[in-house]
Amino acid sequence: MGTEGKVIIIGGGIAGIKAALELNKHGIDYFILEAKDRLGGRLKTVEGLNTKYDMGASWFHDTLSNPLFDTENSLPVGERAQFYYDDIPHKTFDQNGTVPADSRLEPIAVEISKYIEMENLKDLDADKSVYETVIKYFQEKKHLLSKGQIEHALGYIRKLELWHGISINELSSKYSEVENNGRNALVKNYDTILNRHVAQLSKDSYKLNTAVKSIARTSKNKKVKVTTVDGEEYEGDFAIVAVPQSIIALGEQEKGAIKFEPKLPQRITESLKKCHFGALGKVVLEFDECFWGTDDERFVCLSSPPEGFAEAILNDKTVPNFPNSETPKPFDYPILFLNFAADFNKPSLVAITQSPLTDYLEENPEKAWKFLKPYVQVISSKKDIPDPKNVFTSEWTTDPYQRGSYSACFPGDDPISAVVAFEEGFGNVRFAGEHTIMDGNGCVHGAWMSGLREATYIIDHLE
Repeated sequence: MGTEGKVIIIGGGIAGIKAALELNKHGIDYFILEAKDRLGGRLKTVEGLNTKYDMGASWFHDTLSNPLFDTENSLPVGERAQFYYDDIPHKTFDQNGTVPADSRLEPIAVEISKYIEMENLKDLDADKSVYETVIKYFQEKKHLLSKGQIEHALGYIRKLELWHGISINELSSKYSEVENNGRNALVKNYDTILNRHVAQLSKDSYKLNTAVKSIARTSKNKKVKVTTVDGEEYEGDFAIVAVPQSIIALGEQEKGAIKFEPKLPQRITESLKKCHFGALGKVVLEFDECFWGTDDERFVCLSSPPEGFAEAILNDKTVPNFPNSETPKPFDYPILFLNFAADFNKPSLVAITQSPLTDYLEENPEKAWKFLKPYVQVISSKKDIPDPKNVFTSEWTTDPYQRGSYSACFPGDDPISAVVAFEEGFGNVRFAGEHTIMDGNGCVHGAWMSGLREATYIIDHLE
């Protein structure tokens, strides 16, 4: 037997930690089981040669309605995490260099976004991919667009991939547009926030390197029994399942899967069939000195269109297939670069990528620089550039207890039903995480709020 506690929390990310701290404030015992060798989940700050980097979450989003942001700002300046608003224009490039400002891409992209919205309102039950809808727009409006505008506008719209973590040929048009409640603020670094939370946990209130195999609701004493892969058993009045959506969706024989006894209700299992998981990744490039300039804080390198794309649109021919090679080529995908030389006076670039490129780079980190070098050559306007002294990638897709970054929507998905199902829970088996909440879905503060929500539910029912 492992231990007894009123609440067993599976997953030591920010959702599980926030739930634990709220339970503790009300004198309710808890115990956290974490499969990995650290707490924090998708909050992961690592030390490089030049500085520290957040390989997971990096921003406060929705700062007008973000209680975690508000909590952080209530602290004295010397205690709270450093951040700054970075909703700034990005310097935009394609494979040939800087995209001229007079190409009028922004108004076209805004119009395409509105077109997507109008198409979805025509039939609320229909849901195509963003790529399909954009092609339809180009086919209808081609007489109003130049060849260059068609090519660049496609690349411009693909910047959506760097928010959702998936390619636009997989991205639901219905759920592609994101409404932000306030500005976005880049955090330096999230470990300041995480460590402050972890410091409030007692050392004997959690166990690392402890993967859970099964969660059983017992009818005899109305308890929850949690069994680890090592055979340890933990019993409580409630369990909070604060693992990623990708783990709950696993088949029982897959590594990291959790077996539920009795099985999860149909409303949860069916909703999982209409949910997907994105893979927003990062590659850190550290150099001895900056050779790309410090005037711009963000660089966006647009993807190149499939060969013959604009010609096919203009001549009513079959549109080429979306890039889908197992070995991606430079400029098949858009990439956002954070310029740490401008942000923090450190000669580093951080590339943000999407699936399936993230999967490829995380599986093959030794190939990351070869792939990214043409992008950096364009950004710096230099063909002869030095190799970085250090290169490393995120590992979200190769981590069996993570399997991606956060929830994302394919055509036909129904994230609202999934959130409702997870919020309802399964009796005394509760669910927390970014995938279980509408406000802040996919964000740190959403996960944080979901942990608070579930702790409050348990507090009310135990009292």
